[in-house]
This record gives sequence, structure tokens and C-alpha cells, in this order.
Amino acid sequence: MASEISTPGGTPQAPVEKPSAPPVNILSSPIARVYSIVHPALLLALGATRFEALVTNPTKELLSTLPWLTLIQLTYVIICLPPAGSIETNTPAADGKSSPRSPGGSGASRNGKHGKRKQHVNSWTCIWSRLLPAFLSLALTFAIATPVLAILLVLFGAPLTTHNCETILGAAHMAVLSAMALIYTHGLDRSVWNEVWGIARPADAVWGSALGTGLGAWFGAIPIPLDWDRPWQAFPITILTGAYLGYALGGFVARTPLVFGKRVRFTEEDEGDAEKKTN
Repeated sequence: MASEISTPGGTPQAPVEKPSAPPVNILSSPIARVYSIVHPALLLALGATRFEALVTNPTKELLSTLPWLTLIQLTYVIICLPPAGSIETNTPAADGKSSPRSPGGSGASRNGKHGKRKQHVNSWTCIWSRLLPAFLSLALTFAIATPVLAILLVLFGAPLTTHNCETILGAAHMAVLSAMALIYTHGLDRSVWNEVWGIARPADAVWGSALGTGLGAWFGAIPIPLDWDRPWQAFPITILTGAYLGYALGGFVARTPLVFGKRVRFTEEDEGDAEKKTN
């Protein structure tokens, strides 16, 4: 949020903008690194194995696969992403030496059972600090993101008086794919969501996947009006197929060194403005 600063003489200066939130890094633990690669493969496998059932009965299949999609996404955000307000740091101790982290260190041996109990409590605290924002982000995804995306689907041409179940369930799938990780990592930060709606976020796995979901759904709508008379052209099959493919491709591209941290620019931007957004 911008605010004006006045000099002692009373002359207002240019408004100071809140620095942009930096791109989100995948957590550095080995399991996070591995699962961040396995995760899009799981989603694509889910979509591929259930594609025939989706063509046969879209409403039933969308409803039955939504819990599995939700579980996969919950696992992803808990294992791989930092929750809103947290910063992953590996800071050394004040004397320049790394503080002992393993239970086999000298501090743990002196503390004995008390040290083990404290470590056990800390581990549960760490798990809870991720579970709580994960379920809160899931609740907000269904309560806010799903209705918003359902309205957008109708505005972009989805049937208004028919296929209402397909529209709502399709919007729920897209919301879990695109919005859940954004809410988990950024919360309700207004400046971040202004960048999201303005397609101005710096590229990272979270934003790339969300943007890829939207673009994939948009391109996936192209076959629907064509007169091929194929059963898989029915709404919203191709839209969701494009959303899943776009999610996987967008997250992969946004993590590459050439793209990570970059922004989509529609107009030329002064160097000073670019620095303000990132500092």
C-alpha cells in the first residue's frame, strides 16, 4: 500500500510503495525437492487414468476425483512450500559456528530425556505450523476461489442455465490447482493478490502453476465449439485437461533459472520502478 511522506518543510514526497513479495522457493529438504518433481507427474497420472471415465460421466467423475486432487495438493503445500509469514533460513550462530541440530550433539547428550522430549514437541509444533495454514487455505479455496472461478467460467462462455454441476465442480478443480498454493504461501496479502490479478507476480513454482492453469483452461476451450462431434469435446472436459497440463508445464517452466524471478511485462518499465518492486 502506498503512503506519502512529508519533509520537515511540509512538502510531500512521492508515495512509498510496499515492496513486492519475493518469489517462493521450494523448501530445501530432500523430501521437498523430490516430491516437487513427483507432484506434477501424480496430477497428470490422475487426469490420464480417469480421462475415459470423465468423458463417460463428467459430473460423477469430477466429484469422485476432487478428494484425490485435494489430498495431492495438500501434501504438496505441506511438504514443499513455506506457509505465509514464514521465511526459510539457515543462519549460523552468533560466533560464526553452526548451531548443533542433530540429537547426537553434545547438548542433546547432556539433556538426556528432557532434550528428546523437547525435540519431539518442537517437531509437532513444526507440523502443526504447516497443517493449520494448509487447511485454512483449503477452506478459503472452496469458499472464495471456487465461486469466483465459476463466475469467470460463465463469463468466458460456460452454459448459464445448464451444466451447473459441471461448472461448479470444474471451478473447484481449477481452484484447488491454482489458488490453494497461492493462499498457503501468501495468505491474504493485498499487494500480492493485486499482482496476481494484474499478471505481475515474479515467476516461481506457485505462480507459474496458477498462471499455467488459467492459460491451459483457456486454450483447452478451443475444441469445444468445433464440429468434430467427439464425445470428449463436451464441456468441461477439454478445459480441465488443459488446466492440468498447464499446471504441470507452468510450474516446470517457472522454476527454470531463465524464468525464475522474472515478471510478465506488457509495457516498458523504468529501472527505478523495477528495483522498488523487488527491494
